[in-house]
Amino acid sequence: MIVQRETFAGTGEDLHGNEGESWGNPADVEIMAFDPGSTSEPREAGHDRVIVEPTLYLYPGTIFGARDRVTVNGRQYEVEGETRIWEHPEGAEHYGNVVTIRRVEG
Repeated sequence: MIVQRETFAGTGEDLHGNEGESWGNPADVEIMAFDPGSTSEPREAGHDRVIVEPTLYLYPGTIFGARDRVTVNGRQYEVEGETRIWEHPEGAEHYGNVVTIRRVEG
């Protein structure tokens, strides 16, 4: 499984003076596991879309920013929320980190 992260670089102006966002170059990320998560189809008039929300299980110390982008097997997602620490419920052992990613199609 190929996972790449683009770190959010901030906002600024393009050559035409338009405000825009930018991201760094894609960098490979090693993950422990990929959970394909859930999909939903919100029922709103005039909208035909699918929302996909997988979960990435990351090695300890791997932190994704809330505005970073992630590509998994060629499909681009946005980080949803913050990276969470994954610990054993009966002790303080730190197994890794968890991050939810999101893609909206349509």
